[in-house]
Order: sequence, then C-alpha cells, then structure tokens
Amino acid sequence: MSFLLPKLTSKKEVDQAIQSTAEKVLVLRFGRDEDPVCLQLDDILSKTSSDLSKMAAIYLVDVDRTPVYTHYFDISYIPSTVFFFNGQHMKVDYGCFPSEPHPQEEVATDGHRRKAAGGFGVLR
Repeated sequence: MSFLLPKLTSKKEVDQAIQSTAEKVLVLRFGRDEDPVCLQLDDILSKTSSDLSKMAAIYLVDVDRTPVYTHYFDISYIPSTVFFFNGQHMKVDYGCFPSEPHPQEEVATDGHRRKAAGGFGVLR
C-alpha cells in the first residue's frame, strides 16, 4: 500500500515537509518500499490517513535516499516512525510503563529517578 501515500525522495523534500507542515503532526515513516514489515505499516497508515488528514500529514521516506536523516535520527530499525509538530521533532517514548524507569532515566540507590547522561529526552 505504499503507493497510496506520498513519498519524500530527497533531503530537500524532507526539509520542506518539516518546515511547511504547520498546525498538524507530521508523520515520517522511514523504511523501504519492498520491505514486508514496511508494507504492513504502510497499509495501516494509508487506511488511517483520510481520517487523520485534518490533524496529521503522513509521508514515506526511503532510508537509502536520505542517509543524512537516517544517521541524524539514529534509525537502526526498519521501519521507524518520526513525528514533528510545527517544525519541531517530537521525541516519543514507546513501551515503558509508568512504574518502570525510562531508558533515559537512572534509578539511584535511594529509589529516586534521575536523568541519565546523554540520550534523547522524553516528551511528556
């Protein structure tokens, strides 16, 4: 279903989408068109894109054509989804329960959570 969603094929196109998408969430799916897992995600994204059109813009980005962003966002899993709002990268944390420490947090011996050195922050 990747043919149903618009594609960004260069760094310039990705930059333009980030800068021009205002008052909506920008969803960038980084992956490859022929990858089976990407095709599954693309199917889900294409089915929801019309329902989300007033609040989100969804684009597909080929990791091989945009190595600058692949490196910048440290994309090591295919597919990866990156979110922006008003030109700002939204750092999203997946898979942590509220009672568990986040990957960017350390639990000290006194039981208090502290921010770990380095890493991305957590959007809350």
